[in-house]
Amino acid sequence: AISFAGALRAIAITLNCPKCSSTQTRKHGTNTLKDGTKIQKYKCKDCGKRFNQRTRTPMSRLRHSSETVVLAMKMRSEGNGLRATGRILGKSHATILGWEKHLAEMAEKWSPAAPEGGDVTLEGDELYTRVKKT
Repeated sequence: AISFAGALRAIAITLNCPKCSSTQTRKHGTNTLKDGTKIQKYKCKDCGKRFNQRTRTPMSRLRHSSETVVLAMKMRSEGNGLRATGRILGKSHATILGWEKHLAEMAEKWSPAAPEGGDVTLEGDELYTRVKKT
């Protein structure tokens, strides 16, 4: 009988090479993020490219957990200031700004393009303004 833990170890997670799309990849060490999370690295046996599961994603080259970055971006999109977001998460305001710049540069790769010849509708968030009578 195979134990549940043994069955999990038997399942090998492999990623296709982002350069040549080969399935002939092998584990090639780990990277440790600033919060201690381990990211598995891989190496392609065909072309020698080294990569991890974040390669060619908006999270590539960021050294913090995805959850932290996503939380920071949600806080910023809800109107939190740059420095306030940094204080709440225990990160530098420069780090938060760097994440914003990185994700903005990556937006073209993961955000769908507008349809050819189609209309694009932009919707704004609600804004409440008080006007005092004079």
